[in-house]
Amino acid sequence: MGNLELARQDVGAGHPAQHSLDEIAKAGSRAKALVQQILAFGRRQVLERKRIVLAPVLEETMRLLRATQPAGIRVSHGCAPDTPRVMADGTQIAQVLVNLCTNAWHALEGQVRPGEVEIQLQAYDHTPGAAQMAHTTHRLGNLLPGRYACLTVRDNGAGMDQATQRRIFEPFFTTKGVGKGTGLGLAVVHGIVQAHEASIEVASIPNEGTTFRIYFPAAEVVSPDDDEPEQQAPRDGRGGDAFQTQGKGKQVLYVDDDEALVFVITSLLQRQGYRVSSYTDPHEALAAVRADPMKFDLVVTDYNMPGISGLALARELKNIRADLPVAMASGYFTDELRAHTLDAGVRELINKPNIVEELCDAVARLVR
Repeated sequence: MGNLELARQDVGAGHPAQHSLDEIAKAGSRAKALVQQILAFGRRQVLERKRIVLAPVLEETMRLLRATQPAGIRVSHGCAPDTPRVMADGTQIAQVLVNLCTNAWHALEGQVRPGEVEIQLQAYDHTPGAAQMAHTTHRLGNLLPGRYACLTVRDNGAGMDQATQRRIFEPFFTTKGVGKGTGLGLAVVHGIVQAHEASIEVASIPNEGTTFRIYFPAAEVVSPDDDEPEQQAPRDGRGGDAFQTQGKGKQVLYVDDDEALVFVITSLLQRQGYRVSSYTDPHEALAAVRADPMKFDLVVTDYNMPGISGLALARELKNIRADLPVAMASGYFTDELRAHTLDAGVRELINKPNIVEELCDAVARLVR
């Protein structure tokens, strides 16, 4: 992803290659998201819930799903403009859509009548005593009175009997043949719904179809400006999204045992006008600071390195020069690690899967 940003800048805005580079960026983002989903299922990925509009998540996910959509199935979707914003992790909601649509496609396999899948996003106001959908077997999660963003996925496939419906959210339970399903798809959906304090309803009739309906609580409006549409960041003249030259001329020390990442980050920072000293050996980096403590304006270090961790490096740097800003990157920050980084004097944490997007902004904040 970092090399991609370099390539965007190299070819310049308006170059025919920009379209292909955009597609590579989307593919890389999907790969990153897939890894994050695996970590989420293993309870090693923290949800990043923000106040968001779900419509763009739905539109982008449907665009991606078209590439794997089986022939002969008609898929339609719609987003009501009055759907409220919700506190959600967009990547996780996209995973819910992918899993539900994939299940719907499997339910349509082999049937004679034309297969149809309909996805709808709309506002829903729940009142005390409101009835469930017709033929609903059960609802998981509390549905308290209030306003919701309701996501519906409906198919006209094989449907399920009540005994099957009662088990569909069990991990590894599947009605698919060998090699066609793991039984994790709906278990992941259930986990994501729970993490979002949402509710999910299932209604199904054998040989007629199935409807899943998920209710995400509307996010509170803090101020009238909250419902203004988000503004997209302008692209710079060289094709990058957020990598405009800073021209600071400050000295950054970057430490990571991954040589490929060192090359990318060094190049990105240099293009912003920073002078960069890069090391793959943390001991050599530490020696450089000891030799000339006032040379550097910022240290950026990876956490997980052989020989000495980024945390231990930060502690040593604090002993040498307490006012030297330190940022740390890692693929996974536990609450315990976050607490230790504060004690070690680390001023900013950078999520390594997003290092290309986050690092330059973090450097700009820390270097004055």
